[in-house]
Amino acid sequence: MQKRRHPRSMPIVPQKPKQRICTQVLYMIISRSSINVNTNTLSTSDHFAHVDDDHQTDIARHRTLVSGIPLERVASSMFVLGSYPSRSQERQTRRITSLARDPELPQLSSQASLGRNSKFYNLTPEDREALGGIEYRSLRLLLKITLGYFVGLHVFGVICLVPWIQYADPKYRDYLKECGQGNVWWALYTSQTMVDNLGFTLTPDSMISFRDAAFPMFIMSFLAYAGHTMYPCFLRLVIWIMFKCSPKHSSNREPLSFLLNYPRRCYTLLFRSRPTWVLFGILFVLNFVDVLLIVLLDLHNPAVNTLSGKHRILAAIFQAASARHTGTSSFNLAEVNPAVQFSLLVMMYISIFPIAISIRASNTYEERALGLYPSNEDELDENNGINYVTTHMRNQLSFDLWYIFIGIFCICATEARRIMDPSEPGFSVFAIFFEVVSAYGNVGLSLGYPNVTTSFCGQFSVFSKIVICAMMIRGRHRGLPVQLDRAILLPGERIAGDDGLDESFAARQSQTLNSFRRYHTK
Repeated sequence: MQKRRHPRSMPIVPQKPKQRICTQVLYMIISRSSINVNTNTLSTSDHFAHVDDDHQTDIARHRTLVSGIPLERVASSMFVLGSYPSRSQERQTRRITSLARDPELPQLSSQASLGRNSKFYNLTPEDREALGGIEYRSLRLLLKITLGYFVGLHVFGVICLVPWIQYADPKYRDYLKECGQGNVWWALYTSQTMVDNLGFTLTPDSMISFRDAAFPMFIMSFLAYAGHTMYPCFLRLVIWIMFKCSPKHSSNREPLSFLLNYPRRCYTLLFRSRPTWVLFGILFVLNFVDVLLIVLLDLHNPAVNTLSGKHRILAAIFQAASARHTGTSSFNLAEVNPAVQFSLLVMMYISIFPIAISIRASNTYEERALGLYPSNEDELDENNGINYVTTHMRNQLSFDLWYIFIGIFCICATEARRIMDPSEPGFSVFAIFFEVVSAYGNVGLSLGYPNVTTSFCGQFSVFSKIVICAMMIRGRHRGLPVQLDRAILLPGERIAGDDGLDESFAARQSQTLNSFRRYHTK
């Protein structure tokens, strides 16, 4: 009796002993590479239902190769650091949960499910309409919360600084009088510049004259963190407090829960609980290291150790906060330890990194570009934290470094005569490096120049100043996603487009797997 063959496949040729040994070795290598087989995705039992029993083991091995990934990607997983391409199917299945279990959402169909980064699957038209309504209400509430947040921060700063300057040591009011500034106006302006991280001050020495005042140092440091660096953390804290304090049957409870559980559908700077805690931890460690370096490396520096221990620590915290994005100073940076100058340069460069990585890692469109969803490219394992963060940092570095190096080269070439002039020791390559990184990070710190009150870039030629402006424009946009972010789409467009995008990925994956079938059955 003639054996039945699948119409689209060729018969499996029995393997010779040497071929079987090679197949076994390859199978062991693939198993060691943690390549899991998803038999639900590809079921080839119909293809080989009537093949001789002697060849069942070989057929099972063929199934492994067919349902896995291309051999060249297997090789890359063994020799390329951080490649985990075969876990996508397992991750895709594991991270999908039912939306019907969320008590804060309206009654949804049983097949409605939630994927990673607030991505909805299997929605009926009724589900889309219900979720779209909640999302619109959440956006409207989020607008009120963010406006109240920033207005409240400004008011809080003014309330704290105005009474202090009115009743503080007379030397501070006398100094403001020498600068031609009023006390109340100084408090208003300083509160705004700290919350908005502008770096502009009404006094020529920035905040150096106020560094021995503990209260304003603490308040201004808090405003700097809450206004920019830790804004995502404080914003989620405010929403969480509002949710906990709202009555159970309040109309705001549902949109507040939606903002907490599905934040990236509404705002680029609002994340879920775990990424927010990770962001807070990274920022805390970076600022702690910065403060530690400022305090320890300048223990015997007259420019720093004139302050008492408490005031020195508060001034160091203020300087660390300013190095993130604010641009104000509590020390003369040209007189601090060179290692502190370099640490500030590094902190200015990575100032936006934690927030930028959180945005990029939580944007579904960028995940597809990076290969987190099934595609023909190498995929990224989000469960491997080091590899995951390293990949995002590598992408960010490739976006930044070449532009900074070109800017430094252009300025050094333009200002070569003054750099090589021994009579101008303040005009150095490191000072240019510091200025370019400060401009690119939109920080505003500067080493200055002797006998002038302007920043160091005030001594540049016209072309060099244009380069600095280009650095600021480019650096201002480096924290944004490189592709369209889901948070700026309307809810209807976003929800309706989720399933369509998944279907295109499923079709592409099916086409790829069919090509593997033909390849392995020839």
